[in-house]
Amino acid sequence: MKYAQTLGCMVAVILLSCGCLAKPSNRETVMENEKELDPAFILRWTVIEGTGDIEIEIQANCTGWTGISFAEGQIGQPGSYGDVIMGGFNDELQMGYSEDRHIALENPDPANGHLFDDSNDILLKSARYEEPWTIIRILRSLNTGDSQDIPIVPGPMTVSWTISPTDDTSSGHGSAGLSRVTFIPL
Repeated sequence: MKYAQTLGCMVAVILLSCGCLAKPSNRETVMENEKELDPAFILRWTVIEGTGDIEIEIQANCTGWTGISFAEGQIGQPGSYGDVIMGGFNDELQMGYSEDRHIALENPDPANGHLFDDSNDILLKSARYEEPWTIIRILRSLNTGDSQDIPIVPGPMTVSWTISPTDDTSSGHGSAGLSRVTFIPL
């Protein structure tokens, strides 16, 4: 009995010691790909091997929110759709924010057309402001299985980008553009 108690105490001490010494990984993912969509907007990404996830970094010359949208179809065509990721860094609160949204592109209303997804399928990894850049990193699955998200697939994809001078994500964007990005080569 005494042997079992002593052994139990030793195991407990070892387990507690290991737990105290373990440190979470603070390593930042190295972005393997980069595309300048505009002089004011740089997109970086890495598909994380073996996980089915992608980490995306947006670097935008703005003081407010920024975002990208994966588009399916073309603006004005029936059934066209946008999967929207918005985010930024609020200087006043000293914290980042992100939003998972979608928009119907058949007849988009930029003032109130970006609706929140029923399921938030993005994870904000980091956000900061480094004059003049707002830089956010998000993690999401290549295919979330969510009907309000567009899967990231091999080959070129249509990506729109936006920047805003305010952190109020309900307000419209300032500059915007459209590009083709190959996140996963064929």
